[in-house]
Amino acid sequence: MNSLEYWAMNNPIRGLIQKRLEAPRLKSLCKGRTDTVLEIGCGQGVGSRIIYELFSPQEYVGIDLDPKMIEMARKKQHDLRNVQFLQGDAANLPLIESRFDLAIDFGIIHHIPNWRDALAEIHRTLKTNGAFFFEELPVETWERGIGKPLKKVLEHPYEEMFRQHEFAQELVRRGFEVETHEENLISFHYFWGQATKI
Repeated sequence: MNSLEYWAMNNPIRGLIQKRLEAPRLKSLCKGRTDTVLEIGCGQGVGSRIIYELFSPQEYVGIDLDPKMIEMARKKQHDLRNVQFLQGDAANLPLIESRFDLAIDFGIIHHIPNWRDALAEIHRTLKTNGAFFFEELPVETWERGIGKPLKKVLEHPYEEMFRQHEFAQELVRRGFEVETHEENLISFHYFWGQATKI
């Protein structure tokens, strides 16, 4: 992430979008247990508080590659119960298998060059019938609308990035049942949905 995207992902407007738009939409998909929750790319922990408000987990684990973000999350979200913030790579999670009822991705996996490994790790750490809720920006995002000029200023692993159908196909290949939905917000294409481990 360059400084522009770092700012975009760590400001109050982003937190408000997560809380008012993204999280309730993902909550509407929820059909199973949410006692144990994993968040991929937790940043400074804004999502952890939202997840607690929506899902009331008994245990939450947030993973982020950036140790500075983990330090900030631990300071800012210190009052939440049974919360653990860990520095780690989503493509090689430092977690035991079949641990979580729910995994959440607020638009992080498109930053990961080896995104297939990240999906495999999410599958590995979910319990059977566990759910993976995701919102993602595929290659299509950067080919149209305001995504085209943004591509010139944001740093992403574009050469390794997935198309929407590739992401869904990889989830199926890994052992998930998948439901996706497309959105175009101010000519900005993204998709969201859920995958259930079978």
